[in-house]
Amino acid sequence: MKKLLPVLTGLLLLLSCSSKKNEVTGYAPVYGDPADMASIVLMAAQPVASGGKIYVEDGVLYQVETGKGVHITDISDPAAPVPKAFIKAAGAQEVAVRNGLVYTNSQDDIVVLKIENDQLSVVKRMPASLGLKRSSALPPERGPFECPDKTRGVVIGWQKKTLINPACSY
Repeated sequence: MKKLLPVLTGLLLLLSCSSKKNEVTGYAPVYGDPADMASIVLMAAQPVASGGKIYVEDGVLYQVETGKGVHITDISDPAAPVPKAFIKAAGAQEVAVRNGLVYTNSQDDIVVLKIENDQLSVVKRMPASLGLKRSSALPPERGPFECPDKTRGVVIGWQKKTLINPACSY
């Protein structure tokens, strides 16, 4: 019996130190290049990857690409929508349109944009006007998340996915 006790203890220690992967659903940061953060550009139409809020005006659908910008699609013929352009605006979460002006956000800034003759102009930029109290270093929901790595850039959003052994949680 005395010889069996050390063997069982050793076996229990080995089993308790298992390197089993802990897979959970949580958030991973989406990084952006700090130099590109303030840039707002009109580009060719892009496929929708992480669609967000929408706004429709005068037969045109404006759809947020969460954290990246706004898709513009002609829906004057609802049976045959035509992707027209993409407004690249880092951190975009919102969109509205009024009197031909597109209102969105670029991180914490509200920007007013005008598109004429396939040219984009920034009519007005209101820096830090959203007054975001929550840090972009935290995901939108409580739970496990991948810790941000400052060497990879600025966190511009979060993507829900399967994480293995996440080190951060709130």
